[in-house]
Amino acid sequence: MVNEYSKFFSKEEVLKNLKTKKANSSTEDNPKPILNKEKKPISIKEKVTNKIPSPSVQQIKKPVKKIIKQKIKAEERFPSSARKEIANRNKKGKSKKTARLFSIPRKNIPTLKIKSEHDIAMDFAVKAYKTFDKIIKSIILFGSTIKQTSSSSSDIDVIVLIDDISISWDQKLIAWYRQELNNLLKTNPYDKSLHINTVKLSTWWEDLMRGDPIILNILRQGESLIDIAGFFEPLKYLLIKGKIKATPEAIYSCLQRAPIHIQRSKTAELNAVEGLYWAMVDSAHAALIAANVSPPSPEHIASSLKETFVDSGKLKIKYVVWYRDLLVLHKEITHGKIHDLKGADIDEWQDRTEEFLEVMAKLVNGLIN
Repeated sequence: MVNEYSKFFSKEEVLKNLKTKKANSSTEDNPKPILNKEKKPISIKEKVTNKIPSPSVQQIKKPVKKIIKQKIKAEERFPSSARKEIANRNKKGKSKKTARLFSIPRKNIPTLKIKSEHDIAMDFAVKAYKTFDKIIKSIILFGSTIKQTSSSSSDIDVIVLIDDISISWDQKLIAWYRQELNNLLKTNPYDKSLHINTVKLSTWWEDLMRGDPIILNILRQGESLIDIAGFFEPLKYLLIKGKIKATPEAIYSCLQRAPIHIQRSKTAELNAVEGLYWAMVDSAHAALIAANVSPPSPEHIASSLKETFVDSGKLKIKYVVWYRDLLVLHKEITHGKIHDLKGADIDEWQDRTEEFLEVMAKLVNGLIN
């Protein structure tokens, strides 16, 4: 082609014409550039940056209103000042566990601003019902708050009546309920402590049918905080009208429970002796170790104390006798030979143990110093 056109044009003109022709052919093969609203060509960079999100992404994104509401709720629950302080502590090298245990300033916790006992109970009841929904049949306030006899050290007594008749409770559901209830109390601390009593609906009905005095008193004096199904108030009305009465079964049930309570009291007294016994064992071991004596078994502590301290004039023999007598008493209780102790005896052993501990502490201080 160069030879053909060389008859009329010079070599430079021919090459120039060929380049022009090639450029024109390339523009015809390519599609027209994308135009914006003003009909101006846009570059590839603009095309990428102005890319419209796909519908799937738009569906995933949360609406702006919901995000704002969530932020407001988070701010009410944990104000920004408290969150900033936690973040600052984390930056200083505090562990995650420490951050969780870090308590938010009291003035920044909304629930601590609730002062009335009734309002505290109502706040808990509303949040509990939102958490457990239909599992809860009724939430009842009773005790000193209703009687208006509460003191600064009194708890707020609340009964949570749960449905175990239409709902099957397995171990997973029980564990979930306990965990959620615990979380609810932890995340919503109050100025006064709540004493939550969870009662099954079946147990409630059985005790009510027998005319159990405890249930009748709760009905008579209690106040329903949440009673959406209209469960508690009708029963309260029937009790006031004399339609619910105690039965002979309630009489015998009360009489049968009384000895159990007495036995529990006696068991608590016997357990007190065990605590006193181990207090003597530990303090005696501390004194013997301080004297470079290998700590013996509890049965041989009395002889070790005599050889190490009594024979050298550092300890009176009465303390060894006290230890030996308490050892014998502890064994008799453990083997079931003694089932009851008088309060005066327990008080005497408590005084002896405290004195024994003081003497052992003086021995340790003298040996170490």
